[in-house]
Amino acid sequence: MAKRQHRKDRVEFLPLGGLGVIGMNNMLMKCGDTSVLLDSGVMFPSPEQPGVDLVLPNLDLLGREAPQLDAIVLTHGHEDHIGAVPYVLARHNVPVYGGRFTLALVHEKLVEHGLSGRAQLIEVAPGQNITIGCFRFGFLRVTHSIPDCMSLAIETPVGRVLFTGDFKIDRALPDGTRFDEDGFRKLGDDGVLLMMSDSTNAENPGWTRSEGEVAKALVEAISKAPGRVLVGLFSSNLYRVKAVVNAARESGRYCALFGRSLDRYRRVAAKNTRLDIRGADLIDQRDIDLYDDDELVMICTGSQGEMRATLRRVASGTHNHIRLRPTDTLLLSSRRIPGNERPIYEMVDDFARLGAAIVHPGMEPTLHASGHARADELGALISWVRPKFFVPVHGTHAFMKQHAAIAEANGVGSTVVVENGQRFQLTTDGITITGEVNAHPWYADGKIQGDDVTLGLKGRRELMRQGCVAVAARFNGKNNHVQVTTTGLAATDELCEQLADELGRFMDETKGRPDPTWLSEELRRRARRFFKRTIGKRPVAMVLLDGV
Repeated sequence: MAKRQHRKDRVEFLPLGGLGVIGMNNMLMKCGDTSVLLDSGVMFPSPEQPGVDLVLPNLDLLGREAPQLDAIVLTHGHEDHIGAVPYVLARHNVPVYGGRFTLALVHEKLVEHGLSGRAQLIEVAPGQNITIGCFRFGFLRVTHSIPDCMSLAIETPVGRVLFTGDFKIDRALPDGTRFDEDGFRKLGDDGVLLMMSDSTNAENPGWTRSEGEVAKALVEAISKAPGRVLVGLFSSNLYRVKAVVNAARESGRYCALFGRSLDRYRRVAAKNTRLDIRGADLIDQRDIDLYDDDELVMICTGSQGEMRATLRRVASGTHNHIRLRPTDTLLLSSRRIPGNERPIYEMVDDFARLGAAIVHPGMEPTLHASGHARADELGALISWVRPKFFVPVHGTHAFMKQHAAIAEANGVGSTVVVENGQRFQLTTDGITITGEVNAHPWYADGKIQGDDVTLGLKGRRELMRQGCVAVAARFNGKNNHVQVTTTGLAATDELCEQLADELGRFMDETKGRPDPTWLSEELRRRARRFFKRTIGKRPVAMVLLDGV
């Protein structure tokens, strides 16, 4: 099959995720006969998506737009930038380019999906250049809340495009990584036609706090704690994990890690970064009872109140190794992701009820630093790069709109705010939105992927809200029998028997041999109406007929 020919006097973009929402970053870029996906991430499901494991980009849309995708280029290893890679590779066997640590994380995912044997993972590094079709990619080091992050400087037939990925300008990371300010200033001197930049913190003024400041605050907080310290943080923030381990050492304590994701990130980092978290500072989680309380720091997963994570199990008293004590301190070194407030409050309340002291960024702001640049940092980078055109990415519409205003205040003459599914093209004359497609997400549910219709999400939501009634009916014209059972419905046995009798009488009054489809629908309708009348719910009704 011959590749579809695209014009080379323009570069076309189609965001499949990450614009207008937080997460699932996927930007398709095309020019001539070349199609490249910039990042390929996922989102985690909301309560309105019951049973869903992950929220994915629309893979059918990607297949239609880029039937012969050439490559995936990754900026860093967070799930909202790499989580969809296995699902894309299952349909498009293309090379994946990224930093060493990023690709090591991708490899772990591919092993889980049974794809590691066929995937081409090609390591790139800052300062390196690669060519993919009519695009030439350069890589610049940036700092973020995970190691090995890069921005993409892309030479195209119409001009240079800068795609920042996620970043903040941090000059005090524990592994010595430095934001390449000189490289960005040189880009500005050489000329940038279009800049696309992370908008997550655009509404927050000032500069983002450095990890160095957080490290000092952790030493103080851990040193003051009278007993054991449980630290909740994001598993991927290895800089923070390292800072906690260092703070424990300075306080005369030892660390134990609790949570599979923490161990996985630590293991991958030990092989693929300068951030080695192991050795005498770490003890086995099974040995914590061998140490005095004031000798222990326990780094735990579950800072967002996730049900199966370590901190939630400790709070509920169901963890295998940790039983909370009144002298314990819970130290949260993470932000509250919007939408997670309720489970976090519930978890913290359970810790307090069991007697633990609670310390969180709301009380001590220096205990956490975002991984995303704030407004003044965003403006500084724009002033160094001085792009001709600007498109904000990675954020809600409000965040991107504010980022566009920052760009305009820093001298950019033309900004455009676009959202998922809106095609836009770049020429030497400007940016134009050329159309819109339905980029509704896909979902992963076990081994199945598909849209909301394929996965029956509407029915799942109705089941969650209304419950379910099952009607098993045997019809033979004389000795009809009906049995009613319910799930997720506040219905007593007496109500179920009452409904069964009512449906049985209806069947007894039915003349002749009824049409099965009609009878099934009538029983379903009467069951739902019965429960609406008696308990105020219209449950999902399922009918199994026998003898018709």
